[in-house]
Amino acid sequence: MIDRSVQLLVRESLTSAARSENISIYQEALSWVEGFVAQRDPRINRAGPVCPRVGSALRADQIWLISAHAPGGRLEEARSAGRALIDLFHELFPEPRAFRAGALLCLFPDLPADLAAGFIDEGHRLLRMEFVSRGLMLGEFHPDSRVASVHNPDFLVMRSPVPMFAVRALSPHDLLFLDNPATPPHIRIEYLTWYLHYLDLGDTPRRRVERRIQELR
Repeated sequence: MIDRSVQLLVRESLTSAARSENISIYQEALSWVEGFVAQRDPRINRAGPVCPRVGSALRADQIWLISAHAPGGRLEEARSAGRALIDLFHELFPEPRAFRAGALLCLFPDLPADLAAGFIDEGHRLLRMEFVSRGLMLGEFHPDSRVASVHNPDFLVMRSPVPMFAVRALSPHDLLFLDNPATPPHIRIEYLTWYLHYLDLGDTPRRRVERRIQELR
């Protein structure tokens, strides 16, 4: 049987950022990444660029892009494509250093514009635990995103010109996102358990997270 999740990804569209100059939708996404995500913005209310990792990933050509079919804008399409992205990320970045530094952007050229917000946001909700359980974070981006910066609730930091999923490795600062008070405690416990499983933390931060898990119980 052919895996439907693999079919949704357009494998021949896979390319690194440095080789994507002839694909207009990739260039639109990368222009936003380079001009916004990799830059400093005072609205973020902290030092450094919007995403501290993006600049070095761009310079090392460690950002890859792929397209996926989602003409119906159905959540099953989002979930199936997302699951295929997990395996593709591990395939693209088998070496630990590249795994920590790399990123994979998945764009949906045939996704109807009026369905994009629900497709991306609800797809993210359904997929997030699967990604975290594989040592990954899934970012949800689209033009109408209402997701704000952790440090500034008025800064809608996830708004992008085209709808996309962004995949990267878990990192220590993800504690801010995984231990969100808006998330039910039992889900936060599972997130934090995977966080400890995948990250090589020092003794003090590890004990802090372990205490946090006990508090949530």
